[in-house]
Amino acid sequence: MPRILIIEDEAKIIEAIQKSFSLEQGFTSKTVSDPERAPQEAISYKPDLIILDIRLPGGDGRQVIKVLKANAATQHIPVIFLTGMSSEGDRVLGLNLGADDYLTKPFGAMELVARIQAVLRRARPQSMGKDEVRIQGLVMDQSNRVATLHGKRLKFQPREFEVLYFLASHPGHTLSRSYLIENTSSYGMDVSTRSLDTHIKNIRKKLGPAGRWIETIPKLGYCLTPPE
Repeated sequence: MPRILIIEDEAKIIEAIQKSFSLEQGFTSKTVSDPERAPQEAISYKPDLIILDIRLPGGDGRQVIKVLKANAATQHIPVIFLTGMSSEGDRVLGLNLGADDYLTKPFGAMELVARIQAVLRRARPQSMGKDEVRIQGLVMDQSNRVATLHGKRLKFQPREFEVLYFLASHPGHTLSRSYLIENTSSYGMDVSTRSLDTHIKNIRKKLGPAGRWIETIPKLGYCLTPPE
């Protein structure tokens, strides 16, 4: 069931969007009007698509999309810009910032639903690919929360699974402790770095010899680098 995050402050527009969703029974949605809260809502809600208004109180939707695209946890979420600005320059700017489509107000319900479906179809192969990570015999199935190593199932706690999945999704890249905490949904912002370090220790132990793939980068964080 596709989840849509609506970043919009006008009550009438929100109502119109939600009425549009009645044409497609499979949609569920959540609304946020504060642009400063929007990126964190995207991380916690994990939407399949974001509808983003350019003009927001106390902020600019173009700044919001920059933050979303700079965060590994949200950069792959497709975005449809919704705005009253209809010039070609505005459309091009929005698309260059990473928007997947651009719809101007007023909009028709059927057109909005059609555009959402089209963007989801284009994004689906990428999303499906990210559901499963395969590295040197390590297979992590995010949808079913199953991890196997050379065909043998591994038993991870939910937080351990998420940390390893996140590291495995970015092989060869150093991820800071704070970055892992902020972008791993089971944690939230109040988890200490010491707790994360404990989970890393447990992950290494459960991986056996493959635990050496997870490197500690002093004063930075962790990096998963499988052997070539």
